Amino acid sequence: MTSIGLSSVQPSDHADVTQALHVLWQELGSEVLLLALFCAGFALFRQTAVRELIPGGTIARKGSKTCSKACTFKDVAPTPPLVSPKVGPGAASKASPTAPRSPEASPTLLQPSARRSVSMSTLSASSLHCGGVGGSGSGGSPASMAGSAFPRPLSPAWGFSPSASTTASAAGRTPLATPSAGDATAAAALERVAKTGDLDLLREVCQQAAAEGDALPFASCEALLRASASSGEGSAVEVFDLLITGMFEPSEPALTAVVSLCAESRHVRLAERAVAYARKAYGRSTLALYSALMKVYGHARLWHKTCDLFDDMRRDGVEPDTAAYGSLIKAAVESGRHELAQQLFKESGNPDLLNYMSLIRAAGREHNVPKALRLLDELESSPLAADATAYNCALEACAACNDRAAADELFKRIVRLGHVDVVSYNTYLKVLLANGAHSQINAVLKEMSARGLPPNVVTYNSMVKDAVARGDTQRAWRLTDAMEKAGVMPDAFTCSILMKFVKQNPNSEDIDRIVDLVRRANVRPDEVLVNCLLDACVRLRDPQRITHVLEHFKATGVVPSPHAYSMLIRAYGHARRVDRAKELWRELTSGSGSTQHEEAFAAMVEACLAGGDLRGALAVFREAGEELRRFPRAPSTFAACVKACIQHKQPRLAIELYNDTKDLFICGRVAYNSLIDAIVRLGDLPRAGELFRDMTLKNVMPDLITYSTLIKGHCSRGDLEQGLQLLGLMQRRGIQPDAVLFNSILDGCAHKQMRTLTEQVLRDMEAAGIAPSNFTLSILTKLYGRCGDLEAAFHAVEFYPEKYMFEINAQVFTCLMSACIANGELPRAVEVYDSMVDAGCAPDAKTYQTLLSGCVRIGDPNFVDRLLRDCLDRGLAMRLDGEAIDASLLLIARRGSPDLAAPLAEDLRAAGASVSQRALATCC
Repeated sequence: MTSIGLSSVQPSDHADVTQALHVLWQELGSEVLLLALFCAGFALFRQTAVRELIPGGTIARKGSKTCSKACTFKDVAPTPPLVSPKVGPGAASKASPTAPRSPEASPTLLQPSARRSVSMSTLSASSLHCGGVGGSGSGGSPASMAGSAFPRPLSPAWGFSPSASTTASAAGRTPLATPSAGDATAAAALERVAKTGDLDLLREVCQQAAAEGDALPFASCEALLRASASSGEGSAVEVFDLLITGMFEPSEPALTAVVSLCAESRHVRLAERAVAYARKAYGRSTLALYSALMKVYGHARLWHKTCDLFDDMRRDGVEPDTAAYGSLIKAAVESGRHELAQQLFKESGNPDLLNYMSLIRAAGREHNVPKALRLLDELESSPLAADATAYNCALEACAACNDRAAADELFKRIVRLGHVDVVSYNTYLKVLLANGAHSQINAVLKEMSARGLPPNVVTYNSMVKDAVARGDTQRAWRLTDAMEKAGVMPDAFTCSILMKFVKQNPNSEDIDRIVDLVRRANVRPDEVLVNCLLDACVRLRDPQRITHVLEHFKATGVVPSPHAYSMLIRAYGHARRVDRAKELWRELTSGSGSTQHEEAFAAMVEACLAGGDLRGALAVFREAGEELRRFPRAPSTFAACVKACIQHKQPRLAIELYNDTKDLFICGRVAYNSLIDAIVRLGDLPRAGELFRDMTLKNVMPDLITYSTLIKGHCSRGDLEQGLQLLGLMQRRGIQPDAVLFNSILDGCAHKQMRTLTEQVLRDMEAAGIAPSNFTLSILTKLYGRCGDLEAAFHAVEFYPEKYMFEINAQVFTCLMSACIANGELPRAVEVYDSMVDAGCAPDAKTYQTLLSGCVRIGDPNFVDRLLRDCLDRGLAMRLDGEAIDASLLLIARRGSPDLAAPLAEDLRAAGASVSQRALATCC
C-alpha cells in the first residue's frame, strides 16, 4: 500500500514527498521505507521519459521537467565488480557465491570480462572532438587519442570526446567496468532507442556515457548495436566497427537481432557487415542470419542480392527452410531469374502455397499461360489446398497475356469450384474490357450482384479507365454517376483516371465536375491528382479557377507539393499576377525548417520577369542565398534575368545581380557575354575587363563574341593598343577573327588616321581568308579621304569590288563623294553621283544629306538645285534635315536664280519637307 502511494507522487511535489517520507520513517522503520522507495522509484522510472533519468540532466528535451539536482553516474555508490576473467559474451559471469547481490548489481550477470569491456571513453578517443557533453574537461589529450585502440574516427554527430581512461586502455591497463545504476539506466535508454528509433536520445546516451567515463556492460553494447541498426544512420557501421575493435564479441543471436532490425531501416551496409563478421568469427553464417539478411534485401528490393545468397548458403552447408525457399523464389521471380525460381521450387521438396503463387506470377511475366495453368494443376493435385488467391493469381496471368480463351475457361472453372470472389470478377472484367466485349460486361455485373458480391470501387475504376482510354468521356461520367448511385464512393484513383482525359483536352466544365466529385465523395486528393488538376487549370489560363481549386485543396488539409507551387507561380506570372505569385512563394518558403526548391525558385524568377518586376527577381535571388549552390538551373535562370535587365535598359541591375551571386555559382558564357556587352555600352571598359578575367578564372572560355565585344569597345574609344592585344590573345587561343571583328579594328585605325596599320590589318584580313566587304571599302574610302589621297580611294573602290566580286552600295558611293567634296573636288563628286545613278544604285536620304551639306559649304547652287530636284523625284524630301534644306534654298536664292528658288521651296513644302518661314520669305 505504501509503495503504491509513493509511486503516484508526482516529481514536482517535493514538499509533500518530504513530509510523507518523514512520517513513514517514524512509523515503519528504515528497512520497510527503503523497500517502498525502491518500488516507487521503479514505478516512477516506468512513467517518466527515459531521457529525464539520464545522468547529468542534460539529455532531457527542451520543456521537460527535471529534478533540480542532476543525477549522474558518479552519484551512485559503486558496488564491487563481479567479473570473471574467463567469461565470454553470452555467458553469465561467475560471481563469488558469498558476494552480496542487490538490484543494482544485476547488470553484472551480463558483464563481459574486464579485458573485453568496452568503455565509452575508449570510443571517444577515436572520435572527432566537437565540444559535446564530454568536452575537453574529461581529461583527454592528443597523446591519449593517438594511442587509442580504435583508429577509425566516428562521426562528430555522436559528440564523443577523449577521456583520461583512454591512455590506460591503450597501454594495456584494462580498467574494470564498475556496474552501477547508471549502467542500467543507459542500457534501458538504449533499449528505448531500439524500440522508438529516437536517434537524438541515442547520441545523448553515448555522449553522457563518454563524459562519465563508464564502461558499457555487455547488455548495453548489444542495445547500442540494436539502436544503431534501428536508426538507419550511416555512422551505425562505424559504431559496429568500433565496438568490435574494442574486443566486444556479440553472440550469433545478437547479430541476428541486429540484422533483423536493419530490415525496417533498410540499412543494407550494417546488415552485410554483421553477417561478414559472423562468418569470420564463427566460420559460417546460420540459417537465422541468412533469413534475416533476406528480409533486409527484400525491404530494400535488392532481389539480385537475395538470389546470390543461395550460393553462399550452399558453400556454408546451410539448408534453407520453407520460409527461406519462399523468399528466394520470390526474389528470383522479381529479378527475372525464372530458371533459378524453377530450380528452387524443385529443390524445396515440400513447396508451400506461396511458392506456387510466385511461380505462377513468374509464368505470367514470361507470357507463358500454359505454364501458369500447369502449375495450378500441380497445386490442385498436391496435398496443399488451393484457395481463391491462387486461382486469382493464375487468372491474373491470363489477363496479363490477354488470353481471352484461357481466361474464359479458367473463370468458369473457378466459379464451378466455388472459389470465385470480387477479385476474380474484377480480373475477368479486365480481360473483357481489353477485348472490347462490352456486351458481356453487364451480364457479369448482374452475376456478381446475384452471388452477393456487388461491384466495388476497383470494378468501376476498371470500367471508367477503359472508357477514358477509348476517348468516351460521356460513358466515363455515366459510369461515375452509376457508381455513386450504387453507394460506391469514388476514390482518388477514380478522379485521377478522369483527369487523364481532361489533362489532354482541358475544359472548364470537366474540371469543375471533378472538383465537385472530390468534394462530394470526400476524397483526399493525392499529389498526382492535385498536380493534374492544377496543371489543367494552368492550361486554361484562368487565374480565378486556379485560386478556387487551390483554396479548396487547402481547405481539405492537402498541402500542394513544391512542384504544384512552382506550376501555380509560373501560371500567375504568365497572367501578370505577380502579387499572387509572391503570396504562393511566401507560403512555400515561410516557416521554420523550410528549404528552397529549385523549380519554385526558377518559376518565381520567371514570374517576376514576365511581370516586369526586375527588382523582385533580384530579391528572389537574394532570398535563395546559399541554396543557389545546389541549384543546377541557377546559371540559366541568372542568364534569363540578365537578358531581361538589358532588354529593359537597366544593365546596372544585371551587374548588381552578378555581384551578389558570383561566388555562389558559375554562370554560363552567354550570360557573361551579355554582361560584358552591357558594360561596354555603358563605357565602363575597366569593369568589362574585370568580368573577362572572372570569366577565365572560373574556366568559362571566352568565344569570338566575347573578344569581338571587348575589341570593338576598345577600338571605338580609340584604345587600339588594348584591342590589338586582345586580338593577339584570341588568335593564340585558336579563335579566328571574323569580318565584323576585322572591320571593327579597321574602323578604329581609320578614326586614328593610322594608314599603315590599317593597311596591315587589311592584309591580315585577306590572309585569314576573309574577303573585304562594302563596309570595309567604306572604311578605306573615309581613311584615304581624310589623308587627302583621293587616288587611293578611287583605286580601292575599283580594285576590291572587282577582285572579290561584289557590287558597290550607296554607303561606299556616299563616302567617296564626301571624300571628294572634303578635298575640294566637287566635279569628281558629281561624276561619282552620275556613276552611282547610272549603275542603278539608288541614293538614300543620307547620300543627299551629305552631298547637300558639302555643296553648300563649297557654294555650288546648280548642283544643289539638281540634288533637291532628284530628291523630290525619289520621294525623299521629307527625310531631309530642315537646316540643310534652308541652307540649300538660301544658296540658290542668293547666288543662283531667285526665280528657281521660290517654286522649289513650294514643291518641297508640298512634299512634306521642313522649310522654315525665313527661307520662304527669302525665296519669295
